[in-house]
Amino acid sequence: MWDGLAIAGGVRPFLLEAKAHIPEAASPASRATPASKILIDTSLTAARRFYAPRSKSDWSGLFFQYANRLAHHYFLRERNGIASSLVFLYFTNATDMDGPASEAEWHGAVRLIHAALGLPLFHSAAAELWR
Repeated sequence: MWDGLAIAGGVRPFLLEAKAHIPEAASPASRATPASKILIDTSLTAARRFYAPRSKSDWSGLFFQYANRLAHHYFLRERNGIASSLVFLYFTNATDMDGPASEAEWHGAVRLIHAALGLPLFHSAAAELWR
């Protein structure tokens, strides 16, 4: 389930994953059936080899949802040649969710996720955009 899906200009898909608090980023592993798990692991491995070729991290664990989003983006762009954008949108001051008060807190969380998955770091003021 995505937080947002859109098509820009009638052709370019945008995949949006939004978070209001940091613990939400620590997603559990997939609860897929054994047969589906094989397909998921194969897809995650292909995406990991593309985005983080030196990483040996298991993308099916703690940050599974983040890795899954990357795998979807990889599937569209690299496997099917569909120009698309993946946006991770992080909100601040979501007091009802006890969310971070600053962008710096999100940068720290993203650095942790990227370190755990073996990904390089990317920076942006408003959103983390994969093109």
